[in-house]
Amino acid sequence: MRHLPRLTALLAALFIATDLSAQQPTAAPTPAPTPPPMDDLRFIRYKISAGDLPSAESILEVHRAEKGEDAEYVRGLAWVARGAALVGDWPAASRYSKEARTAATSRLGTPPDYDGHPEATYALGTAIEVEAQALLAAGKKAEAVRFLDESSRSLAGAPYNLRARIWKRRDQIELVGQRAPDIRAEDRIGAPFSGLDALKGKPVVLFFWWASCGDCKAQAAAFGRIVAKYAPKGVVFVAPTRYYEKDRAAEKADTEKTWKEIYGAPEGVAVPISDEAMLRYGVSATPTFAFVDRKGIVTGYQPYRMTEERLAAAIDELLRPSP
Repeated sequence: MRHLPRLTALLAALFIATDLSAQQPTAAPTPAPTPPPMDDLRFIRYKISAGDLPSAESILEVHRAEKGEDAEYVRGLAWVARGAALVGDWPAASRYSKEARTAATSRLGTPPDYDGHPEATYALGTAIEVEAQALLAAGKKAEAVRFLDESSRSLAGAPYNLRARIWKRRDQIELVGQRAPDIRAEDRIGAPFSGLDALKGKPVVLFFWWASCGDCKAQAAAFGRIVAKYAPKGVVFVAPTRYYEKDRAAEKADTEKTWKEIYGAPEGVAVPISDEAMLRYGVSATPTFAFVDRKGIVTGYQPYRMTEERLAAAIDELLRPSP
């Protein structure tokens, strides 16, 4: 029992320490970083990329109820139209493309303010493309081409990229099997160029590019190897581009520098500079490829990057004797 006072003192000290520690403020756990809010348009795009059209439609419906037919809604309409086309729901694609075209046209105003409403400009181009695709899916190719031609004429004063998108869709529908549109150079770098008509009798590869295009630069090494492999076999390579900036002298110098430093300025490859040709071949995105046979007929049209293997296969097809 003689140890009881000491034990009591120890228990009392422990109680006091525990009580004091309970009163000490504890550091709050570090909260997990809050992800930035995602806008409805991004959600719509995610759903479409997963092939989930009903969810994309529902997001757009809720957005309209909560925020009205704002700029995001107009772009969302175009995305849902494209999503319907991707999953092959052509009645929905046609309906949404018409709604997007109406909404975009209304938002652009009269006369159209393309610079002030980039979302409506984008939506209008997408709507026209999807509407043409829906007509094509319904077996109405001639009507689809006519619709694109009428749209192109009505948008004569629109920004280049909007008009080029319409030509791209038209070319995807009809260019293959047709005579290649000639290219009249406004300016050039590289080898001399007199137009496609002067190259009749030779297989031709058209590589449409832009000096600042990352995808084009990523294609440069493969393009160089392809030129080295097929030019000795008689294939002619032409690399059209256009002016994108107002200071043409500075841009031409930059284009020539890029052509030499990134592409190695392959011998014999002409670089005609032609806004008209880039538009007619629907170059809304670079790179774009077109393949022309000895008779001047387009055998392939690819408005995107290509692997070296696919490029070679397309050129091998050009070199096969005509049946």
